[in-house]
Amino acid sequence: MEEILKQFEIGLKAHLESTYSILDKENNEIKKLDDIEKTVDDFVDTYLLETNLIAGDVARSVQHVVDAFIQSKIK
Repeated sequence: MEEILKQFEIGLKAHLESTYSILDKENNEIKKLDDIEKTVDDFVDTYLLETNLIAGDVARSVQHVVDAFIQSKIK
């Protein structure tokens, strides 16, 4: 299970970075981060459907990865 969660975190980080680069033209950084955060639920839902994980398995990872991503972009 730990390996699956690591793969999930890697995938989520990649999703956040690619979405950020797509929205890179957006001038308002807060709006851009808000729009990116809204895509997380769809990413998680799709990932859960493709694996044996449930939402409770990834909840902490999602919060940790999203928080770290946002912090890295607002510094």
